[in-house]
Amino acid sequence: MSPTRRELVSATRNRIIDAAARLLRERGANSFSMDVLAKEAGVARATVYEHFRSKRVVLDELASSTSRSLALAHQGTRVGDPLTALRSLLGAVCRHWTEHEATVRELRSLAAATGTDTPTEAVDAEYLRCIVGGLSAAGHLRTHWTTDDAGDALALLTSFATYDQLRGSPLRNAMQIEAVLAKLAVAIVAPNAT
Repeated sequence: MSPTRRELVSATRNRIIDAAARLLRERGANSFSMDVLAKEAGVARATVYEHFRSKRVVLDELASSTSRSLALAHQGTRVGDPLTALRSLLGAVCRHWTEHEATVRELRSLAAATGTDTPTEAVDAEYLRCIVGGLSAAGHLRTHWTTDDAGDALALLTSFATYDQLRGSPLRNAMQIEAVLAKLAVAIVAPNAT
């Protein structure tokens, strides 16, 4: 397939996914057909079926692409000072979830409609391992934490579920949530590290 043809195929596929996202927001997952999707995307019904064999496949692809879009920009594997990296990460995650709250709620609705469990993690697991490795190497992990347990704990702290829980009652803003997360992170970081 030529590069131009590949670009056209990709553009058509993206147009169909974008149309599905609009229909999902406007009507809900069960209130549109593949025919309606084709019309919304401005393509023939057969074109939709060339790209996606069923509405379920369209919704699964939409959930998957939405989930991928929620990931924070790749932080790389270089951490520098692990305490600074951890503090920066907590702030970045809070800002990220505040900006993408509506998208996560749409993704949850989509997951409920399709019966799939779509992840909503913002932080790459490898980056978390780098931070924990840096904390451990610098002697900043509390002695009762293994690096695996500390990584799991940080994954939980940076998840949307934790953000959502902390956002709740009383209603907190991103800075207040970051402060709570920093207090929770102290359970992982040794007292002499601060």
